Amino acid sequence: MSERRKTILSAIILIVLVPVIFIAGIVYGSEKLPVMEVIKALFSSSDTEEIDFTAVIVKQIRLPRILLAMCTGVLLAGAGAIFQGFFKSPLADSSMLGVSSGAALGAVIGSVLNLWMPGAAFAGSLVSIFIVYLISGGRRTSSEPVRLLLAGSAVSVFLTSVNSALILVHDKELYKMYVWTLGSFNGKGWQELSFMLVPGVISIILFVFCIKPLDVLSAGDMTSQSLGISLKRTRLLCFASGSLATAAAVSAGGIIGFVGLVAPHIIRMTAGSSYKKILPLSMLLGAVFLGAADILSRIIAPPLDIPVGIITSLAGAPFFIFILLRYNKRYAS
Repeated sequence: MSERRKTILSAIILIVLVPVIFIAGIVYGSEKLPVMEVIKALFSSSDTEEIDFTAVIVKQIRLPRILLAMCTGVLLAGAGAIFQGFFKSPLADSSMLGVSSGAALGAVIGSVLNLWMPGAAFAGSLVSIFIVYLISGGRRTSSEPVRLLLAGSAVSVFLTSVNSALILVHDKELYKMYVWTLGSFNGKGWQELSFMLVPGVISIILFVFCIKPLDVLSAGDMTSQSLGISLKRTRLLCFASGSLATAAAVSAGGIIGFVGLVAPHIIRMTAGSSYKKILPLSMLLGAVFLGAADILSRIIAPPLDIPVGIITSLAGAPFFIFILLRYNKRYAS
């Protein structure tokens, strides 16, 4: 099958799967709801005095939750695709830059001070991004992306240590933070979704401006410069957009691994190397992947709600090993 047909087939499958996962996310939970009742609840008005418990479950719990999960998947997969182009490595991921560690520390501080955790996590992410950018050399980072990896690793280790110390001192926050670091959408709804929308939309808009430069950048720095592409501007744009998307996603769902690694790599295997295809299809796959993982987290052991990060790790870790083995064989040959 030609690459063009593979791309078209991948797009059709994902476009079909998005509404399927969306509806399944409302229907399935600790208790399955009849599809017709779900549809009726979605379009019912709240003017009646009698309480419709199905409508409450659908509109106030499951609808915002599946929307939040799928939007988070979009942002994580988009950020993963951008960072893989930025670092020119299919193994690159946003977790390398200390964003998640900053979010975790912000969430712990927010929990200790009785602040709203998503907002505190988002602030922590932005602060860690700024620190990584400064340590890596500021604008000089654009000419040497490896500086970001080194700075991100150092900042991540430091913030994780501070985070662990705070949790030990405030042991009452231990269970709450343990669940948060595993990633979960349990108990989250419209407030978290509305909070992440603004930075999420801004980052997606910035993604669009990254597509053409990343395609040119993949041909090499010399070629990019000869075509008039500014390496500093392109890499700064990629770093800013990917970091902002990751910060918004982590503040909404906690630390959820492998979405940004798995989705772009699968699309690259089927649709080729053009970011005109990789980026939008990766974002669709991210929505499907994380939406499906959230559904599984609810139905595997009801009424227990398993953290969604466990599901994505169980699916993503073997795939990560597969990628490593594949590249080992390539370099060995």
